[in-house]
Amino acid sequence: MSKNNRVGAWYSLRRTLPLWSFEENLKELISKLPEYKVDELIVKVDTEEFSHGQISLDWLKAYQPKLLKVKTEMGKLGIVYSLNPWITHGHRDQGRNAGTQLPGIITVVGADGMECSCCACSLSGVWRRNTVEAWKIYAETKPQVMWVEDDIRTFNHGPVSFGCFCELHMRHFSNLVGQKISREQLVSAITAPGEPHPWRKLFLDMQGQIMINTVSMLAKTVHAVSPETCMGLMSSGPENHCLEGRKWHEFANALADGRPLYSRPPMGNYSESNLRDLSYCPHSIKVTRYCMPEHSIEQTEVENFAFTQYSKSSIITFLQMAISFAYGSPAVTMNLFDHMGTSMELIQSYGKMLADKKPFLNTLAQYMLNEGRFKGVRLLHDEKSSYCKKLPEKACYRELTEDGGSGALAVERLGIANDFNASSVTFAFGQTIRAYPDETIKSMLSKGIFLDAVAAGVLIERGFAGEIGVESIEKPQRLYSIGPFSAEEYFNPKFGGYDKKFMTMLWGRDLNPSVSKIRLMPGTEIISALVDADAQRQNPMFFSFENALGGRVVITVLETTDAAGGFFNPYRLEQFHNIVVWLSRGKPDLLVKPENGAYPMCWRKDCSNYTIAGVFNLSLDPWDKTVFTMEFDRIPRTIKRLNPSGRWSLLNNLTCNLDGGLLRIEYTETVDFHEPLVLMLS
Repeated sequence: MSKNNRVGAWYSLRRTLPLWSFEENLKELISKLPEYKVDELIVKVDTEEFSHGQISLDWLKAYQPKLLKVKTEMGKLGIVYSLNPWITHGHRDQGRNAGTQLPGIITVVGADGMECSCCACSLSGVWRRNTVEAWKIYAETKPQVMWVEDDIRTFNHGPVSFGCFCELHMRHFSNLVGQKISREQLVSAITAPGEPHPWRKLFLDMQGQIMINTVSMLAKTVHAVSPETCMGLMSSGPENHCLEGRKWHEFANALADGRPLYSRPPMGNYSESNLRDLSYCPHSIKVTRYCMPEHSIEQTEVENFAFTQYSKSSIITFLQMAISFAYGSPAVTMNLFDHMGTSMELIQSYGKMLADKKPFLNTLAQYMLNEGRFKGVRLLHDEKSSYCKKLPEKACYRELTEDGGSGALAVERLGIANDFNASSVTFAFGQTIRAYPDETIKSMLSKGIFLDAVAAGVLIERGFAGEIGVESIEKPQRLYSIGPFSAEEYFNPKFGGYDKKFMTMLWGRDLNPSVSKIRLMPGTEIISALVDADAQRQNPMFFSFENALGGRVVITVLETTDAAGGFFNPYRLEQFHNIVVWLSRGKPDLLVKPENGAYPMCWRKDCSNYTIAGVFNLSLDPWDKTVFTMEFDRIPRTIKRLNPSGRWSLLNNLTCNLDGGLLRIEYTETVDFHEPLVLMLS
């Protein structure tokens, strides 16, 4: 089964059937899954609260007939059977001691020396032998997909946060360098300030290769028993996997083992907080897709923890599903119900939502899965980010994580369509750009590029000061350590500003964001500046520059890891939209602005005979007017809206203008958070 022969929105439900409620749970699945419009059942085994940790082979052999019974019953309904063991290494200890189950097992040891009691090291021979035998038993049930959980990693194993520095890893590393190295020596070298120590690359390469070998073991074990079963991978965000030196294509190809590979990017938001946090969902989809091999089959992860309406509403659950299909995923995996045997009907609104929303999601998926290209400003990710990142004094291992994520989420929340593929405009945050070669950076600089203070500092180090219009830039420091600044004045009319157009600086950590002092070259044009209590302009905040390569550059002296709270406001959206228009030379891929609202999250995909432009309202207030601005070569012949029924309706009351290849659409019907506004232009 590939994404190309699926029709519409594919629902995959993840469900555990404990021993004490197996028959009741199975009976309910047989009754309710067709009613919920579920296409695939992914059975989870030995899960969550009642997990035994490192699984007993005797227990699993006794449970196997129940898996076969589930598969048979699902087959009668035309529902696909897949399988999801709860652990590979293990998620967390929870008081369990694997040594009592598997004597001689080696467990994960963190950078700080803390040792897990249950989460296994990949190199442990005892763990590998037990896992191979367990996965043979799983594979004998011939699932469509065998899912590998996201604990197939070297971070976040209960008490151990980052890395594995157990005796086996340390012995392996010592052999690589030809001398005995202690954990303390290695961690000190990896986290040394300034230019990365050579041991960092060696250790990350070693970790990456061990994990490739581990997933190869899993895949080959399964395929020796069930050659037609595909492997699936749950991941934990590419920025995090930089910490373990993951080589995505090698890792994915080893796990695929010659079969199609399924990918489950995390959607986060396991519990409901606020709507704008949903901006992580498309970011995770796009960056994970960018890392995976081209023909991977994507099934996003929509999860509710701790599995009741008290933790997550059906509306938020639907919005995550809608985001999945809007951004081109062919399927969602749903972890909606607890793993203790509780009836799904305890929360009737979930099943009703799944059924009621299927027509809308079917149509959305059908049109978004057609061949085409997502468009937007380019965001940056590189799997080598942890290799080249420069750390401050007294850094911890966690600080190797790729930065720039907050800046990327800011772009999502400001109504700017974006992607990770090549574009005429690039947005670079943090040190990620350090991983790119000079020729690629020159190409970015010859087009349009936005840089935060950290990214600008990296380019100056790399010798590109002349191409970005900066003589020097200091490391970001907390604003009020520089001076008693009052606000940001956004005054440049070329970028939508005017005198005394102020934005607060009371945001960021402790209402004290980080900024850099800067010295500009001649030819730069200031867009906004910090002002003092007398409204006198001091340090530049945003400025633009045109370089000799023919490119356009906009830089902010802000460190965008602080982009939260008061950073966002109507002026900020206007400022960024005007910046994108200037960087794209008047031809932005898509900008969406609610006239009386906040937090638009938008996307655009061009297909052969239509363009989809859509937006989610990530605020509780409805919008009464929504403006789409986008590069387009003509006035569309028709513009249709996708209705809740799943049908397209022709819109005749739009204001639609084209000026110099820039299309402006004004939509004046109400847009609220309950569902996205999806327009089809043809």
